[in-house]
Amino acid sequence: MDRPMRVYGLNVVEQALDDVLVGVGWLLVAFTVVAGVMSGAFQIGGTAGGLLLGATAMAGVLLALGGSGIRQNGAASELGFALLALASGGWLVAAITGAGVAAWIAAAALAVMLVLLHSLRRRARRARFRPRFLSLRQFDTMIAVADTMIDGDGREALDPIEVAVNVDHMLTRIQSPATAQFRLVLILTEWALPLLVFRPFCFSMLGSNDRRRAVEKVINAKGPFRDIARALKILACLGYYGDERGIASTGFVHFPERARHEGLDETPLVHADPFAKRER
Repeated sequence: MDRPMRVYGLNVVEQALDDVLVGVGWLLVAFTVVAGVMSGAFQIGGTAGGLLLGATAMAGVLLALGGSGIRQNGAASELGFALLALASGGWLVAAITGAGVAAWIAAAALAVMLVLLHSLRRRARRARFRPRFLSLRQFDTMIAVADTMIDGDGREALDPIEVAVNVDHMLTRIQSPATAQFRLVLILTEWALPLLVFRPFCFSMLGSNDRRRAVEKVINAKGPFRDIARALKILACLGYYGDERGIASTGFVHFPERARHEGLDETPLVHADPFAKRER
């Protein structure tokens, strides 16, 4: 069954993820306080122990902040997941170096928590968007590209999400080796372009001003970077002006809808075959 993507509104899994992230976040903060008070039971101390507790608490705060707005605060939840993975590894190292049974339990609990949260987040994104050609990460990148490349000062005919949906659906219908290059362009855009403006975050998590600065860098650059800018423009125009609403926003009117078409005889002309008489 070919199901359409859900463009707006939270789905059931996203609502569950919202609540789970907030709950897990504050649970991690509470665990950090308990571990700090009972540092003897966990056998951690010193600068390393303080950094470990700080990373665990910060992961909890960021996850809770991300859960308070899973779409608007995506950067916070991304960083929270990264810190949770770092904290889990830190507790594992502490357990291996002789921190005690409590550290082993903490490391295992954080690792299980990380896997479950990551799985739930992926399922939530998959339930909202069902890309046919792009991966989930590439689809998020395409949304950010559309929001960056199409600037109508609030008068855009299509939302960036709708542009990304159009691009994804169109690429499935194009039989060309160039479609694989578009995948590569989105990957480079997501991970390499932010480095041009010295931002250690992925492109889809940057603010609009930083994203525009990064795109301007590649537009004014030479060599392969200019090819990236050209590909981004093609993708954005494909999704925006490949839609009837995008076409209408330019003032273009299809010929059958114009006034001069009314009453026009479109019957095909039939001409006699000039060679028919010669054959006789």
